Amino acid sequence: MTQLMKKNIVGKLTVTLTCATILFTLTACGKKADKADDTSDKGVTTVTVATGNASLPFAYLNEDNQYDGLDVKLMEAVDKALPEYKFKFIGGDFPTTLSNLESGKAMIASFQFEVNDERKQKFTYGTVPYTDWDTFIVTNGDKGKALDSFDELKGKKVYVTTGTNQAAMAENYLKAHKDAFTLVYGEYTNEQIVEAIKSGAVDATLAPKYSNDLYVKNYGVNFVIGKTPVNKSKAYILFNKKADEKLQKAVNDEMAKLKEDGTILKLSKKYLGGDYVPKG
Repeated sequence: MTQLMKKNIVGKLTVTLTCATILFTLTACGKKADKADDTSDKGVTTVTVATGNASLPFAYLNEDNQYDGLDVKLMEAVDKALPEYKFKFIGGDFPTTLSNLESGKAMIASFQFEVNDERKQKFTYGTVPYTDWDTFIVTNGDKGKALDSFDELKGKKVYVTTGTNQAAMAENYLKAHKDAFTLVYGEYTNEQIVEAIKSGAVDATLAPKYSNDLYVKNYGVNFVIGKTPVNKSKAYILFNKKADEKLQKAVNDEMAKLKEDGTILKLSKKYLGGDYVPKG
């Protein structure tokens, strides 16, 4: 073997060993990096939360196409306090939010849900009420006096949002008082509700006091409500029936803390313009 051949063989061997060393080092580093990624995600459970995407001021997409509103920010505050969970939002109208929860696409739904028998059968309610939802009849004060009962709606057209408790209570009244008034169903925005009442397309709607306060404040209308609510209620979050009990307890406990420390009150003042937090 000549000296030149020896040099070539040694050179090739050195290069081969060097490349192998580099390859081993990179592979080893890659494995360590993969383990680090696994470790960073270990113990964190992603939870899908169903909410609205066009329902000001509760749940909607803002100018930056981000979920916003009282119900969204409340869930974000809960998520922030629970490092073992990561909340992911999916939006839709009110009926879609309920169907997303029922189908299992979401484990939690936050969209001002009141208690009714049908939902009790399908879902598990949270334990912390976070918004007063006493329902009043809303009418145009320029066209008549405030109304206190369903009996006073005789012959009128009443707007209700599809799938809501307000729709259900009106439907129940009509079962015993057939054709007393006409229900107009829809997925109207606040602006559309105001316009429908102003134009006379409908004569009234059913809503909590803070909704009427917002109509008056934001649109300068003379809408009025009766002295007596037609139904007393509060808003809760909902869980899918299969939601883990540990998750339910963690969320309920944190919501209780947020209510106690004034966080929910701050959200109410920011998004609803006042204190509409249940005292109990």
